[in-house]
Amino acid sequence: MLSFFKKNDPYRIVGLILILLITRVVFFLFFNEGLWALDVNESNLLETNTLHSGPLANLLFVGLASLNSQFVDAFLAGILILLNGIQLNSIFIRNASLQESTHVPAAIYVILLSASESFYHLSPELVGSSFLLIALNYLFYHIKYRGTEENILSTGFTIGLAGLCYYPFVWVFLMVLTIYLLYSGTITRRYFLLAWGFFLPLLITWLIFFLLDRGGDFLDTLFIEPFNYQVLGSLLNESVIVYGFTLLLSLIAAIQHFSGQGMTNHQILVQKAMSWVGFFGLLVIAVFGTEQLTSLVLIIPAMAYFVTKLLSDLSKKYLAELLFIGLFGIAIATMVLGY
Repeated sequence: MLSFFKKNDPYRIVGLILILLITRVVFFLFFNEGLWALDVNESNLLETNTLHSGPLANLLFVGLASLNSQFVDAFLAGILILLNGIQLNSIFIRNASLQESTHVPAAIYVILLSASESFYHLSPELVGSSFLLIALNYLFYHIKYRGTEENILSTGFTIGLAGLCYYPFVWVFLMVLTIYLLYSGTITRRYFLLAWGFFLPLLITWLIFFLLDRGGDFLDTLFIEPFNYQVLGSLLNESVIVYGFTLLLSLIAAIQHFSGQGMTNHQILVQKAMSWVGFFGLLVIAVFGTEQLTSLVLIIPAMAYFVTKLLSDLSKKYLAELLFIGLFGIAIATMVLGY
């Protein structure tokens, strides 16, 4: 199974689609309890019972509510996960982040997002994570090529869009700022561009609500939701059960490659950047996690990266194959058990 995804061949995407189809078909045929409803308020995009949901995600859910179809919701969530996996994989290949150019990171990403029914429907976190992966692409491009000012502006803009989907994602701006300061040698003027790009979508959204006489309400929500925390909420136990094994493998890989031996300078920078992504992902889980596992979307790309490194470094290929099959088996098991 692992050997199938080790080839850098676009047709490996078929395997990703099969993983999504198998897990979703099994779930909806045999384990779906049928309790599905979109929590939307068509008259007020700032009010929802979904914690930390931003107006951009709420607008999408209003459109979905008009269709009133669980199938459409699940289908769009699957398509988004597939596109995110392909995007993440292309980022690693384009930046030569790993020793081999394969589709293993995408496969692991899709498997991890198939391990819980929380990801079988659209959520603010899942929608926002798409913008974060685009921002990650801009980030790595800038680290490698000292990108243009448009690149810096786009990085901030996509983070702002992610924050409008899921408010806690606004803190990713600090993560990107930290990575730029430590590893990019970016000139001071471009940090102002990064900040302007970040605030631009927020400003545009405020102007729209201002024209609707709701500008003050939007600002109240914007300044409250990113600080609406619940440290180590009920998510902790479930996240350990579902992703504890993957997190353990990621930590082993991070420790093994801490020195950067045998890696190019850019690969070392990518590893450090992905370590920051993992660290901030853990903070999001600890501070903003609820009963849903969807808040893990930020740490999953980092786990996919480090687990791929671990599997590629194993001299005994059958052991790497067994670990990969084990990850898929755990994903099926936790899905069946209703996590």
